[in-house]
Amino acid sequence: MTFYKFPVEENMNCPVYLFASKEIYAEIEKTALNQLLNASTLPGVEVVVGMPDLHQGYGLPIGGVMAAARNGPISPGAVGFDINCGVRLLKTGLKASDLKDKNIILRRLQQAIPAGVGEGSNLNFSEREFKEILANGVSKLIEAGYVSRKAAANCEDNGNFKEADPDTVSSQAISRGIEQLNTLGSGNHFVELQEVASVSDSDELEEGDLMVMVHTGSRGFGHQVATDYIDLAKKTRDKYGLSFPTNNLAFFPWDSKEGRNYLGAMGAAANFAYANRTFLTESIKRVFTELYPDSYIELFYDHTHNIAREEKHVVNGKEMDLLVHRKGATRLASGGKALIPGSMGTGSYVVKSADSENTRLSLNSTAHGAGRKMSRTQAKKSISRQDHMRSLGDVEVVSAGKNILDESPLAYKDITEVISSLQISDLAYPVAQLKPLLCIKG
Repeated sequence: MTFYKFPVEENMNCPVYLFASKEIYAEIEKTALNQLLNASTLPGVEVVVGMPDLHQGYGLPIGGVMAAARNGPISPGAVGFDINCGVRLLKTGLKASDLKDKNIILRRLQQAIPAGVGEGSNLNFSEREFKEILANGVSKLIEAGYVSRKAAANCEDNGNFKEADPDTVSSQAISRGIEQLNTLGSGNHFVELQEVASVSDSDELEEGDLMVMVHTGSRGFGHQVATDYIDLAKKTRDKYGLSFPTNNLAFFPWDSKEGRNYLGAMGAAANFAYANRTFLTESIKRVFTELYPDSYIELFYDHTHNIAREEKHVVNGKEMDLLVHRKGATRLASGGKALIPGSMGTGSYVVKSADSENTRLSLNSTAHGAGRKMSRTQAKKSISRQDHMRSLGDVEVVSAGKNILDESPLAYKDITEVISSLQISDLAYPVAQLKPLLCIKG
């Protein structure tokens, strides 16, 4: 079996497909599956898909894909609170064996990268400058001379989500975000030094290469955008005569003013996140230049896994314009590549599209990471610090938070099982594996 299919029943508008091995399927919570099934009941939804890293989220589960036709919904909850949370992988021009003193570079990176809940930036922008970044993303950083013209190369959307509209963003979101560019955030966000452990199908990487992976998103700015528009969707329910299977999947009609405004605000948050990861790259570059003058920092790839975008896909033999919501899921087009990080202490992967019928059934989507198998509360209660430390092996970790047991590798699915599921499902295959060396957690 290459996927699990839940046929149309009762109020469902389409079948639901879940790409997972038997082992992964056995670990998935019923609440996450129910969230997938709920998504299929929204009017105008044409495709609902789950990835092997599926777990319970807000509205749409993390690892979920929901696509709507032109008469269908725009759902802020189906994108989530960390709009354009994403991953970037940097080449350093060094080998892992070139690392002299791990503690020194770990400490310097920690000093250079503000991390933790509510941590502010070391950059200052006027409101006008900030809104220009929201409108144009990395393009504005290039124009203003903050970064080189190469900064947008190898970045999804070239680092500029074109539909962004800062005028659809609340003043509260502006005030939350204006001091948070060039910050890592908290929770599962990280900066990690990695060594390329193996390469099977890539002429861009070699075994032993030292890489830097960055995982973060739109911070408090994106959270406020999501909060504003989820609340608005609930308030406009009666205006459009809508009903929701759950308030967490509140939505707007595709062609409504409120729906289009949300997409503009979501685009602004996406540009914030692209700019944020770009600024963090500059901070990382300065540390490496100081400690390793012969190094270079170059973007290997950057992509989002929390976004909604208009795409064309063939569904039931018919090409359709769809609004594809991906939450904790990555777009992986034919011939493309994606980054799939593991938990701290485990490996990460670069994968390529299998370009199969299942690839098209998934709307060119793949997993975004290992995926949780325990809630944060459950992890804090059930994982001891001793077991957590053993799970890290020889990976050195520093964290801005006092308690990181909820981010322990023991709280996550086995990343090798997730990758195996992608292969079994004929969605993607690994071309390189990276092992962690040092990790800075938010």
